[in-house]
Amino acid sequence: MKHLLEEKYDFDFNLLGISCHEKDYRLCWAVNSTLNLHLEKSKNNIELIFNSTTRPDANFPIFSFTNISTSNEYHLIGNKYNGTWLIPEKSHFDFFLMIKSDDKKFDNFYLNKLKTIPFILTANTVIVEQLKSKENLIF
Repeated sequence: MKHLLEEKYDFDFNLLGISCHEKDYRLCWAVNSTLNLHLEKSKNNIELIFNSTTRPDANFPIFSFTNISTSNEYHLIGNKYNGTWLIPEKSHFDFFLMIKSDDKKFDNFYLNKLKTIPFILTANTVIVEQLKSKENLIF
């Protein structure tokens, strides 16, 4: 008898997609200034390992901050690395801002604040449940 092990993940975060031609550290600085956060570059990147020899492994930068008083977590994640995308179906976004919070009413607040940053071309809400490669956001 064959048994199949399926694991269900709880995607309990909000995701905002950001299109921007600036470097990751410059965007991080602007997000920190605009949203009053303290995102810092994480020591570990998000790494995708491929079994193919024609496709090299990819490391996506991540900047993180946890607000101790509210327990909210914020992650600014790069979507592109050497022609490989973390979320290929959203390749038009250069970065994602992941917000783990119990208070879901702040989505529009963050989105409107991000749109005030002059070099952000666009920012939109991403519905995580509709993503085919949403497992790449589990870290």
